[in-house]
Amino acid sequence: MINPLFHTPRRHFITLAMLAAIVAFGWYAVQPVYPRCTIHSAVGSGSIMSPSLSAEEMEAIARQAYEDALADGACGPSRARFRDWIG
Repeated sequence: MINPLFHTPRRHFITLAMLAAIVAFGWYAVQPVYPRCTIHSAVGSGSIMSPSLSAEEMEAIARQAYEDALADGACGPSRARFRDWIG
């Protein structure tokens, strides 16, 4: 007698769920992580982050400040998350 726990539709569902979990875990593992570093950025004439800036503008300023710090050697480059796991 065949075990009803592994009935064909259930087996397909479990297979698809496991495949989705593996893909999600793989996606998470290859996302870039950035080392901790302090980034200072000034906008305009000495003011720090004007409140009238949009989120996209603030993101662009932060990205540029990170790139500048990376070029100066103050921060390390990003790397895949799984690199932290394997050492």
